Amino acid sequence: MMKKSHLWEKSSCRILAVICCLLIMLMTAAQAAEKQDEVVWRLDARPGSVFPRSLRFMTDEFTQSLPSAPSRQGLDRLRCSASAAFSGSGLSMMRDKIRTVAGSDAVIYVVDLRKESHGFVNGDIPVSRYTKKNLDNYQLNSAAVIKTEKKKLQSLMGKEMTFVPLGKTDTKLFSAYDSKVEQVETEGELAARLGMRYKRIPLTDRSAPADENIDDFVAFYKSLPSNAWLHFHCHAGHGRTTTFAVFYDILSNPDVALEDIVARQYALGGANLFAPAKKNNWKGREMRKRAQQIRKFYAYVQANRKTQYTQAFSQWVKENSPVEDKCVQ
Repeated sequence: MMKKSHLWEKSSCRILAVICCLLIMLMTAAQAAEKQDEVVWRLDARPGSVFPRSLRFMTDEFTQSLPSAPSRQGLDRLRCSASAAFSGSGLSMMRDKIRTVAGSDAVIYVVDLRKESHGFVNGDIPVSRYTKKNLDNYQLNSAAVIKTEKKKLQSLMGKEMTFVPLGKTDTKLFSAYDSKVEQVETEGELAARLGMRYKRIPLTDRSAPADENIDDFVAFYKSLPSNAWLHFHCHAGHGRTTTFAVFYDILSNPDVALEDIVARQYALGGANLFAPAKKNNWKGREMRKRAQQIRKFYAYVQANRKTQYTQAFSQWVKENSPVEDKCVQ
């Protein structure tokens, strides 16, 4: 009887030990998840007078090697540039560089493709409000994004802050930055202060542009003066930036094959927008949807270029999408 009791005690101890281990693991996982969901004020680029990473002009040599070089037809005349996020001083440097290429009379538009709240501290430090998967403002419309962004930036005033780089690339390139916040500016305010114009088309990071985003861009394109120069950027200068550089290239060079346009924007240092998605997760689905939107946009331009795009992209898609696309929508 005593032997059975002893065995039962040993067995109970093992069960309790297993339960304790499981509880510790669950608590650790919960704490990690909670930390990931915390809001962090991110340092977007190195402060000071430095050019942003992924800066590229259409006259640059191709930096990516491809099996066959894409056509450069019309590319060297394309009045745009692209980059990752920049400091306040970095934007001033880019303005001066653009003017040496585009002419002193160029009307420079900063085309901001970020949906997440971001701005500049003390006239120079580029910061953004980071939530898990960079989904800040995910459910807000364009007007609400701009309104809430100002409030979030104002909430920093007077505070001692540490702005931290996030991600494998940023953490290798620059370190956390400590500063007391004495001034905040939105990107639009900074661009105006530097004598540049500003256009916001807010897209969630790693997401495909919606039809209304494309409608907005086409209307913007139609309003541009002949001496306009567009500078596209998002956070890293890859997905969102390359997508709209491709759209602008398509509108400006509709006689060039789509595969050449996508390939040459990649070869200049952008993202490969037609690379196959490796996984069927949210990111993979958005990659496929983005490629689909680009193909639709190219078809839209071919069908509407003679009428100067009097029909909106969204309306054209409704009338011309295959039955299976309409079912998905």
